Amino acid sequence: MTSAAEEWAPLRSVLWGSFNGLAYVPRLPPTAYTLFLHLLTEQEPGGLVVATHDELATGLAMDRGMISRAMPYLVAARLVTVVRRGRFQIHPMLAAFETPRDQQRAVKVLPKDMRLDEGDFEDEYERRLELHQQEKARKAEMRSKVTSIAGRRPRLKPVR
Repeated sequence: MTSAAEEWAPLRSVLWGSFNGLAYVPRLPPTAYTLFLHLLTEQEPGGLVVATHDELATGLAMDRGMISRAMPYLVAARLVTVVRRGRFQIHPMLAAFETPRDQQRAVKVLPKDMRLDEGDFEDEYERRLELHQQEKARKAEMRSKVTSIAGRRPRLKPVR
């Protein structure tokens, strides 16, 4: 006969999460939603996801470029933070934790401006997304200038 502790042992690895924060998720492209839901399934306790864009793309049967194009929407919405290459942090209001108390502690220490239920979330998302688009356009313009300058350089003749 097994004890109650032995019967519940497999459930100890189950994580707890509150998805009330999903009420504040803005209008995202379908690929961004798909990526976010996948990140939720891949997270460690506390919301850390350790995976490269290639690994995420493989897990979703998508091209890596689709992941790269979807991620800025999640970052602009503050649902995900890029910690560094291959490491992403899900917002504490949406991340899974080992206990509800762990999540309460994580949310309690959040600065007020980082909470999903404070301020005008949709307007803030739109503003952040616009800033991202402007930065992307600025970088593309800089690349085109470098390319056009390189095209005007005189060609050197080989020394014989």
